[in-house]
Amino acid sequence: MRGRIRASHGTSMNSKLFSLGIDPIYIIAILAAITIVTLVICLIVNVRCIRMWHRYDRFMRGKDAETLEEVINQLVQEFGTLKEDQKRIDDQMEELKGNLKGNIKKFAVRKYNAFKDVGGKLSFSVVLLDEEDNGFILTCMHANGPSYTYIKEIIAGESYVGLSTEEDEALKEAVEYGRYM
Repeated sequence: MRGRIRASHGTSMNSKLFSLGIDPIYIIAILAAITIVTLVICLIVNVRCIRMWHRYDRFMRGKDAETLEEVINQLVQEFGTLKEDQKRIDDQMEELKGNLKGNIKKFAVRKYNAFKDVGGKLSFSVVLLDEEDNGFILTCMHANGPSYTYIKEIIAGESYVGLSTEEDEALKEAVEYGRYM
Protein backbone atom coordinates (compact mmCIF):
# COMPACT_ATOMS: atom_id res chain seq x y z
CA MET A 1 0.00 0.00 0.00
CA ARG A 2 2.89 2.28 0.65
CA GLY A 3 3.94 1.83 -2.93
CA ARG A 4 0.68 3.13 -4.18
CA ILE A 5 0.84 6.21 -2.00
CA ARG A 6 4.30 6.89 -3.18
CA ALA A 7 3.26 6.34 -6.71
CA SER A 8 0.29 8.64 -6.40
CA HIS A 9 2.47 11.12 -4.49
CA GLY A 10 5.11 10.76 -7.13
CA THR A 11 2.62 11.54 -9.92
CA SER A 12 1.40 14.67 -8.16
CA MET A 13 5.01 15.84 -8.01
CA ASN A 14 5.01 15.64 -11.77
CA SER A 15 2.10 18.15 -11.88
CA LYS A 16 2.12 20.86 -14.51
CA LEU A 17 2.39 23.49 -11.79
CA PHE A 18 5.72 22.05 -10.71
CA SER A 19 6.91 22.02 -14.29
CA LEU A 20 6.17 25.79 -14.38
CA GLY A 21 8.09 26.25 -11.16
CA ILE A 22 4.99 27.28 -9.11
CA ASP A 23 4.38 25.69 -5.76
CA PRO A 24 0.63 25.01 -5.19
CA ILE A 25 0.90 26.42 -1.67
CA TYR A 26 1.45 29.90 -3.15
CA ILE A 27 -1.66 29.59 -5.30
CA ILE A 28 -3.66 28.44 -2.27
CA ALA A 29 -2.30 31.41 -0.25
CA ILE A 30 -3.23 33.90 -3.04
CA LEU A 31 -6.72 32.39 -3.34
CA ALA A 32 -7.13 32.55 0.44
CA ALA A 33 -6.08 36.23 0.42
CA ILE A 34 -8.51 37.01 -2.41
CA THR A 35 -11.25 35.19 -0.50
CA ILE A 36 -10.52 37.21 2.68
CA VAL A 37 -10.49 40.51 0.74
CA THR A 38 -13.76 39.55 -0.97
CA LEU A 39 -15.27 38.64 2.41
CA VAL A 40 -14.20 42.01 3.88
CA ILE A 41 -15.68 43.85 0.89
CA CYS A 42 -18.92 41.88 1.25
CA LEU A 43 -19.09 42.79 4.95
CA ILE A 44 -18.53 46.49 4.20
CA VAL A 45 -21.19 46.46 1.49
CA ASN A 46 -23.57 44.62 3.80
CA VAL A 47 -23.05 47.18 6.60
CA ARG A 48 -23.64 50.05 4.17
CA CYS A 49 -26.73 48.33 2.82
CA ILE A 50 -28.12 47.93 6.35
CA ARG A 51 -27.45 51.63 7.07
CA MET A 52 -29.17 52.59 3.81
CA TRP A 53 -32.14 50.40 4.72
CA HIS A 54 -32.45 52.14 8.10
CA ARG A 55 -32.34 55.57 6.40
CA TYR A 56 -34.92 54.45 3.86
CA ASP A 57 -37.14 53.09 6.61
CA ARG A 58 -36.90 56.36 8.58
CA PHE A 59 -37.60 58.35 5.40
CA MET A 60 -40.64 56.27 4.54
CA ARG A 61 -42.09 56.68 8.01
CA GLY A 62 -41.87 60.47 7.82
CA LYS A 63 -43.37 62.73 10.43
CA ASP A 64 -46.42 61.54 12.30
CA ALA A 65 -46.21 58.16 10.57
CA GLU A 66 -47.02 59.61 7.12
CA THR A 67 -45.79 57.56 4.26
CA LEU A 68 -44.03 58.99 1.26
CA GLU A 69 -46.93 57.92 -0.94
CA GLU A 70 -49.37 59.98 1.13
CA VAL A 71 -47.12 63.02 0.94
CA ILE A 72 -46.75 62.66 -2.84
CA ASN A 73 -50.53 62.24 -3.27
CA GLN A 74 -51.13 65.36 -1.16
CA LEU A 75 -48.63 67.35 -3.23
CA VAL A 76 -50.25 66.16 -6.47
CA GLN A 77 -53.67 67.29 -5.20
CA GLU A 78 -52.26 70.68 -4.14
CA PHE A 79 -50.59 71.05 -7.53
CA GLY A 80 -53.91 70.34 -9.25
CA THR A 81 -55.60 72.98 -7.10
CA LEU A 82 -52.84 75.46 -7.93
CA LYS A 83 -53.26 74.78 -11.65
CA GLU A 84 -57.00 75.41 -11.37
CA ASP A 85 -56.37 78.64 -9.44
CA GLN A 86 -53.81 79.75 -12.04
CA LYS A 87 -56.28 79.06 -14.86
CA ARG A 88 -58.96 81.06 -13.05
CA ILE A 89 -56.55 83.96 -12.49
CA ASP A 90 -55.45 83.89 -16.15
CA ASP A 91 -59.10 84.03 -17.24
CA GLN A 92 -59.74 86.97 -14.92
CA MET A 93 -56.65 88.77 -16.26
CA GLU A 94 -57.87 88.34 -19.85
CA GLU A 95 -61.28 89.68 -18.84
CA LEU A 96 -59.65 92.68 -17.16
CA LYS A 97 -57.50 93.35 -20.23
CA GLY A 98 -60.67 93.37 -22.32
CA ASN A 99 -62.33 95.76 -19.88
CA LEU A 100 -59.34 98.12 -19.99
CA LYS A 101 -59.40 98.55 -23.77
CA GLY A 102 -60.12 102.16 -24.57
CA ASN A 103 -59.03 103.38 -21.14
CA ILE A 104 -56.41 106.07 -20.86
CA LYS A 105 -52.99 104.46 -20.86
CA LYS A 106 -50.59 107.28 -21.83
CA PHE A 107 -50.39 110.93 -20.99
CA ALA A 108 -48.13 113.95 -21.36
CA VAL A 109 -48.25 117.47 -19.94
CA ARG A 110 -46.63 120.55 -21.44
CA LYS A 111 -46.63 123.84 -19.47
CA TYR A 112 -45.89 127.12 -21.21
CA ASN A 113 -46.61 130.85 -21.43
CA ALA A 114 -49.42 131.31 -23.95
CA PHE A 115 -49.02 135.09 -24.06
CA LYS A 116 -45.89 137.21 -23.85
CA ASP A 117 -47.25 139.52 -21.17
CA VAL A 118 -48.18 136.63 -18.79
CA GLY A 119 -45.39 134.73 -17.00
CA GLY A 120 -45.17 131.72 -14.68
CA LYS A 121 -46.04 129.10 -17.28
CA LEU A 122 -49.68 128.99 -16.20
CA SER A 123 -50.96 127.71 -19.55
CA PHE A 124 -50.84 123.97 -20.25
CA SER A 125 -51.76 121.19 -22.65
CA VAL A 126 -52.61 117.73 -21.33
CA VAL A 127 -52.70 114.77 -23.72
CA LEU A 128 -54.61 111.64 -22.66
CA LEU A 129 -54.45 108.58 -24.98
CA ASP A 130 -55.48 104.93 -24.95
CA GLU A 131 -53.25 102.07 -26.16
CA GLU A 132 -54.17 102.79 -29.79
CA ASP A 133 -53.28 106.49 -29.42
CA ASN A 134 -56.90 107.64 -29.42
CA GLY A 135 -57.94 110.31 -26.94
CA PHE A 136 -57.84 114.07 -26.58
CA ILE A 137 -55.77 117.16 -25.84
CA LEU A 138 -57.04 119.50 -23.18
CA THR A 139 -55.50 122.97 -23.47
CA CYS A 140 -55.94 125.81 -21.01
CA MET A 141 -54.58 129.21 -21.99
CA HIS A 142 -54.13 131.62 -19.12
CA ALA A 143 -54.21 135.35 -19.76
CA ASN A 144 -54.39 138.47 -17.57
CA GLY A 145 -58.07 138.62 -18.33
CA PRO A 146 -60.16 135.58 -19.07
CA SER A 147 -58.61 132.12 -19.53
CA TYR A 148 -59.60 129.82 -22.39
CA THR A 149 -59.95 126.04 -22.39
CA TYR A 150 -60.04 123.89 -25.53
CA ILE A 151 -60.35 120.19 -26.17
CA LYS A 152 -59.20 118.54 -29.39
CA GLU A 153 -59.86 114.93 -30.42
CA ILE A 154 -56.92 112.65 -31.25
CA ILE A 155 -57.42 109.57 -33.47
CA ALA A 156 -54.53 107.15 -34.09
CA GLY A 157 -52.06 109.72 -32.76
CA GLU A 158 -53.20 112.53 -35.06
CA SER A 159 -55.46 115.54 -34.78
CA TYR A 160 -57.72 116.67 -37.61
CA VAL A 161 -57.75 120.17 -36.11
CA GLY A 162 -54.69 122.38 -36.21
CA LEU A 163 -52.44 122.14 -33.16
CA SER A 164 -50.27 124.77 -31.55
CA THR A 165 -46.55 124.09 -31.21
CA GLU A 166 -46.97 123.19 -27.54
CA GLU A 167 -49.93 120.89 -28.24
CA ASP A 168 -48.01 119.19 -31.04
CA GLU A 169 -44.99 118.65 -28.75
CA ALA A 170 -47.20 117.23 -25.98
CA LEU A 171 -48.92 114.90 -28.47
CA LYS A 172 -45.61 113.59 -29.82
CA GLU A 173 -44.36 113.05 -26.28
CA ALA A 174 -47.48 111.10 -25.33
CA VAL A 175 -47.41 108.95 -28.48
CA GLU A 176 -43.68 108.19 -28.38
CA TYR A 177 -42.65 108.38 -24.73
CA GLY A 178 -45.96 108.78 -22.92
CA ARG A 179 -46.00 108.15 -19.21
CA TYR A 180 -48.15 105.11 -18.59
CA MET A 181 -51.00 105.19 -16.16
